[in-house]
Amino acid sequence: MIELFPKELDFLAIVGLIILGSFFVGHVFRRLGIPQVVGFIVAGTVLGPSVLGVVPQELNDNLIFVTELALGLIGFEMGEHLRFGELRKLGKSIVWIVIMQALGAFALVFAAVYWLTGSLAAAMVLAAIGMATSPAATLDVLNEYKAKGPMTTALIAVVGIDDALTLLVYSIAAALAVPLLENGGSLSLGSLLTGGGEISLWEMLEFPLFEIGGSLLVGVAFGLFLTFVMNHLRARHEDRHKHDAMVVSIAMIFVVAGLSHTLHLSVILTAMTMGVVVVNRSERNGHYIQFTIQQTGPVIYILFFALVGAGLRLDLLPEVGVVGLAYFVLRMVGKYVGSWFGGYIAGAMPVIRDNVGLALFSQGGVAIGLALASATRFAGVGTEGDDLAEMIATLVPATLFAVQLIGPLLVKVAVIRSGECGKCDLEAVELSGTAA
Repeated sequence: MIELFPKELDFLAIVGLIILGSFFVGHVFRRLGIPQVVGFIVAGTVLGPSVLGVVPQELNDNLIFVTELALGLIGFEMGEHLRFGELRKLGKSIVWIVIMQALGAFALVFAAVYWLTGSLAAAMVLAAIGMATSPAATLDVLNEYKAKGPMTTALIAVVGIDDALTLLVYSIAAALAVPLLENGGSLSLGSLLTGGGEISLWEMLEFPLFEIGGSLLVGVAFGLFLTFVMNHLRARHEDRHKHDAMVVSIAMIFVVAGLSHTLHLSVILTAMTMGVVVVNRSERNGHYIQFTIQQTGPVIYILFFALVGAGLRLDLLPEVGVVGLAYFVLRMVGKYVGSWFGGYIAGAMPVIRDNVGLALFSQGGVAIGLALASATRFAGVGTEGDDLAEMIATLVPATLFAVQLIGPLLVKVAVIRSGECGKCDLEAVELSGTAA
């Protein structure tokens, strides 16, 4: 690691350098036809501990609130896209695609890891983590290319629901893995369902159901309150309502993100639910959400993705081996094939069936969070538990670097193939006007 800047350089100066450097790198990538989010992540990786060391690890730790705020904004913006009228037309398709893409990723990763390691516990846990998809990178690309249409709507819904499903399946897999590790893998189905007598099925489900249900409850409550406040502001101050609504929305996102963190809820799911309630209670308020994101989102998003890049561990890439390669490839294959098959079963429009799967490869905060939880949970559960904790703590962060670079590129491909790239249409018009 190259020590480019003195260690006493003020954190604010470092943050400014991160934002400026990432912005310019993202601009270069955009000019090359590559999604700007890839540039933000690459810039963060270069500035991070793995290369130049401009961004020390303690800065990442001190700026955790940026991550929480960014995830809150992302969830809020996702909710703004999920209008019930549009979702009703796609309802059956979304349900089948969510189930089949998750099942596809879980099944292929499970089979490969079990075949390569012989560990049922490792296969279950890694397969569950493999189900997770990153809403952040996906939404950034959709915004950059002004994507709009049935495929975009279906994609946002699938990504939002997928994280909730991942949390549920992971909690079950992790609970089953502990008695397996303690008993060397020699447990019956009945023992698994009761956790070897130490944990019940309800205890396996209690935490994920609390997290999901709590996120929905808090999101609905704050969504109704925010709608009331926005309507009140519009009635009294029509001339400056946009800015008033932005201030209140940002404050509410701070509150929701902090409350979710305190109660161990999902920030994205809570904020997304709040956004869904606001936009469906009042269509007009959806425009104010867009204004809020447009005014406050860019700087927060640039810093967030740069910090994601800075947290990636390039030094772990050589250590992933065949298991890491299998996890990386088969997760993507499972998601694409599963989503296509789910769309086929549901009779989804070809534009949805053939393209949604391409946009489901990114992974991010949920996967990292589950990997860290696994490392903590399994360490000390015998020799096999220590080995599993080390494997997950190495494999997931290492493969994340490749996934974060490839995922956004394929989201762009999906948007272009579906004909929902609004920016592409604008560029075509501009080019034709120039030619004329």
